[in-house]
Amino acid sequence: MKTKIFGWEHLTFLAVFVVIMVVALILVKKFAKTVKTQNIIVKCVALILFITVVWNRISLAVLKNNPAMLIPNTFCGMSNLVLSLAVLFGGRNNNVLHFVFYFAIVGGFVTLIYPDFLENYPTFFHTATTSGLLHHAFSLFLCVLLELVGYFSPNYKKSPCLVIGFMAYMTVGAFLIFVLDINSAFYMNHPCISGTPLTVWVLIPIFAGVYALYMTCHELIRRHLKNRKKNKEADFKTLMKIVKKEI
Repeated sequence: MKTKIFGWEHLTFLAVFVVIMVVALILVKKFAKTVKTQNIIVKCVALILFITVVWNRISLAVLKNNPAMLIPNTFCGMSNLVLSLAVLFGGRNNNVLHFVFYFAIVGGFVTLIYPDFLENYPTFFHTATTSGLLHHAFSLFLCVLLELVGYFSPNYKKSPCLVIGFMAYMTVGAFLIFVLDINSAFYMNHPCISGTPLTVWVLIPIFAGVYALYMTCHELIRRHLKNRKKNKEADFKTLMKIVKKEI
C-alpha cells in the first residue's frame, strides 16, 4: 500500500519532527550561550542537512538511472544544498544567506505539509521518500535555528541578493532543460503540483508578495522593540537623576 499525503506515516513523521525541533530549540536557547557554541551547533545541523541532500540526489539518480539527477533541479533541492554550504563555509549574515534562507524556509515548510512526492514511491521508507522528507525537515529546522541564535538576521537592504539568487537558479534551470533535457527543472515548463498552474512564473510573484509582507512586519517589529528599549533606558536615566537629587 502506497504512502499517502496526510496518511498516518506522514502525520506521525510531522508530529515527531515538530516535537524534536521544539525541544532542540529550547535546549539551544537555554544552554548555548556563547557564539562559539552556537556556531558549532549550527554547522553540525548544516552538515546533517548537506548529507541528507546528497543522499536524496544519489537516491534519485540511481532510481531514474540518470546521473544528471545528481544536480538539484528544484528550488527546495538547490536551496537546501546552497543553505548547508553557506552555513558550513560562510560567516554570520553572509550574502548567500540573504537569498537562500527565504527559499529554504518556505520550501521546507510547504513541502513538509504537502510532500507531493510521497505517493510516487511504494513505501514510506523508500530511500527517496525518507531522504526527501529529512532534508526538508532539517532545512526548516536550520532556518529557525539560524534566526534563534542570531546567525542570520533578515534585512530589507539585502533584497538585491534575493534577485541575484533567483537569476542564478533560472540560469541553472535553463542549463538543465536545454543541455541535460530535464524539462521539469525549477518548474519553468511544468507546475510544481500536477494539474495546477503553479509554474515558477506564477509562484515567484506570490513569493515576492509574501517576502515583502514578511520584511515589512519584521522591520516594524524590530523598530518597535528598539524604540521600547530606548524608552526604557531613558526612563531609567531619568529615575536615576531624580534619586541622585533626592540624595
